[in-house]
Amino acid sequence: MPSTAPLTPPSAPGIEERSESPPAGAAQERALLRHLVDAVADPLLFTSPEGQVLMANARARELLVAGEGASEGYRRAVELNQRLFHTALLSSITGGASPVRRRDLSLVDPVEGTDLLFELDCNLVQEPGNPAGRVCVLRNVTDLGRATRALGESYRRLRASEQEARSERLRLDLVLDSVADPIILTDPAGGTVLMNDPAERLFAATHDSGEATRRRAHTNDAHLSSFLSHLLSPGGARRWRGELALVDPTTGAPLPMEGIASQVLNDQGEPTSIVTLLHDRTEAREKARLLEQLTAASNELEAKVHTATAELAEQNEKLRRQALQLEQASAAKSQFLANMSHEFRTPLNAILGYTSMLLQGVNGEMTPQQRKNLQRIDSNGRHLLQVINEILDITRIEAGRMPLNETDFMLPELLQEVMAEMDPIIARTKLTVSTALAPELPEVHNDRQKVKQIVLNLLSNALKFTHEGSVQVSAAYEMATSTVAISVKDTGIGIAPEHLEKIFEDFQQVDSSPTRAYGGTGLGLSICRRLAAMMGGRVNVHSTPGQGSTFTLQLPRRMRRP
Repeated sequence: MPSTAPLTPPSAPGIEERSESPPAGAAQERALLRHLVDAVADPLLFTSPEGQVLMANARARELLVAGEGASEGYRRAVELNQRLFHTALLSSITGGASPVRRRDLSLVDPVEGTDLLFELDCNLVQEPGNPAGRVCVLRNVTDLGRATRALGESYRRLRASEQEARSERLRLDLVLDSVADPIILTDPAGGTVLMNDPAERLFAATHDSGEATRRRAHTNDAHLSSFLSHLLSPGGARRWRGELALVDPTTGAPLPMEGIASQVLNDQGEPTSIVTLLHDRTEAREKARLLEQLTAASNELEAKVHTATAELAEQNEKLRRQALQLEQASAAKSQFLANMSHEFRTPLNAILGYTSMLLQGVNGEMTPQQRKNLQRIDSNGRHLLQVINEILDITRIEAGRMPLNETDFMLPELLQEVMAEMDPIIARTKLTVSTALAPELPEVHNDRQKVKQIVLNLLSNALKFTHEGSVQVSAAYEMATSTVAISVKDTGIGIAPEHLEKIFEDFQQVDSSPTRAYGGTGLGLSICRRLAAMMGGRVNVHSTPGQGSTFTLQLPRRMRRP
């Protein structure tokens, strides 16, 4: 078994002395040999066949021998190197007298503390007349190992780059194939390098395709070559854009294409390839055709609108003149009615006055028949006077000449007067007529006469259209809105919902036929609503056919001028 004791410095540098003293010539040779061995850069050791180190050169001693003044770290590194060396040496000579044993040996540089890689080479040496031994050479392969590792890393990176390039090429193929437009990559000479699926359908016909399909594909390829000639010629453009008249190889349908070709340059500005993108112009041309038709239709429509606008302006002018004429005619009508009403009232008042005198017996007693006839004259005359007064009121309101006389009055007194004036008419009916006044009605500041006229008209209508049942006149005050409300509620024939607004129009009645059961001019409710609006109020109606109606006059407690 080889010795594993740590190496100690020999008595002479490099070579361990024997017990006998050599001759002088031999000593010189051995000294020269020591110098030669120490000059070798690689560590050299001579061991016994069992592994005991007999001699070591200077480089070996730096790694395996620690002097007396060596530091603690240096000694530990030497001890580690000794154990590693003896272990490797033991493995090399385990097989007996093998001529050569090589293996890698890792040691530590005691000075730098870095790892060193050696190749251990042990050869068996047999000197004549001397015992056999082994010469061990430690070749420093640290740089070679680093270079090997660097080469392996470079190879690994190369493989990774190749894999990444393949992946990029695959992704590029997927991207190109996902583009609907044909894309062709050619070399500087015009040879095809790469094309996506849409381009292959146009330019690359297979052997299984028909003769016509292959011929059309070759025709398309010729058109493409002609298109690329603008970039392939010396001094040609770096970028070219133009039209290509291609056809569908399968159907032969024309495919108008727009082509964009660009040169790809390297760092030195030299062209390396040409990328061509083709775009089908069929849809664009169809859109252009539709746009042209739409523009023509728009221009035609604009002309029609211009004509219609001119006609409309002419019609508006005609309507404006007609409206002016109607306004003038309405003013003339109102003036005529006002004048005629005044002319009618003068002789009519005289007729009513003389009739009243005759009925009072100023000219003596009359027979019953004469009195009856005079009473009919008086009744019809007063009815005619009422009609004339209503027409006069309408014309004055339309002309804006209806005066408002504001006074302070109490509602109970006004309603009492209304009931007194309507008492003769109430007496001729079989109706129950009553009043319902809220307590503490406030004083009202408004046109008393016009309020009375509205209430008289509403009560007169209620008596006129109610055959049985009752009529109630009520008054209330709403403090929150500071308004008073006078309502006339009856149990008469009622009004259908579709006629509720019609009854407030001029000369309009629910039954406008010549054979209607109820007389009247159809001006009463129209005058009521207009007078109420003049005083800042309004007239509302709620009615149910067959059950009766309720007309309500709502007025502000104090009239607000518009």
